Amino acid sequence: MERKPNAGRKKIEMKLIQASDARQVTFSKRRSGLFKKASELATLCESEIAIIAFSPGGKAFSFGHPSVEAVINRYDGQTQAGDGGDQNGQEGDLPELIQRYNAQLDQLEVEKKRAEAIKNMGKEMKAKTWLLTPMENLNLTQLQILKVLMENLKKRVNQQRGELSKKARNPRPFLDLNTVEAADPSVSYSPTQME
Repeated sequence: MERKPNAGRKKIEMKLIQASDARQVTFSKRRSGLFKKASELATLCESEIAIIAFSPGGKAFSFGHPSVEAVINRYDGQTQAGDGGDQNGQEGDLPELIQRYNAQLDQLEVEKKRAEAIKNMGKEMKAKTWLLTPMENLNLTQLQILKVLMENLKKRVNQQRGELSKKARNPRPFLDLNTVEAADPSVSYSPTQME
């Protein structure tokens, strides 16, 4: 099957398009292409760009990186400052940018710690969930882990029992009811005096 040759891309003569519909379509297509190229330039070169275009119908379209307002404000600041001002316009912004960057890094670190905590909580919940399942449903690995956990629990119970029995063997001395001392140490009472 033979392919029919098409016209392909043709060079268009740069003159006003007479048909208003064709002019509007051309504007829309070329505007989107222009904005795409501006976006690529801003991304590739870290440049600040602002483009404002009015359609044949009078509607305004704009593109700006980082924003149209920021670029226009920067332009206005440079033209008002003249040659004596900062040509880059970035020296004054640098401390602020560093501060914002550091704040973002701190926030990122907090979020990483939070994600790790959530991950650990998920692991703990998963571990607790399978510990509650009947032993017949556990696999070999889970049974081995359960055995280790039970042995550790047994050791802790024995340690606690030993500590409690030591305390029971060495009780703290109780108050001798035969002699009660008053708040004033020079006065003492015996049970016969209290009767």
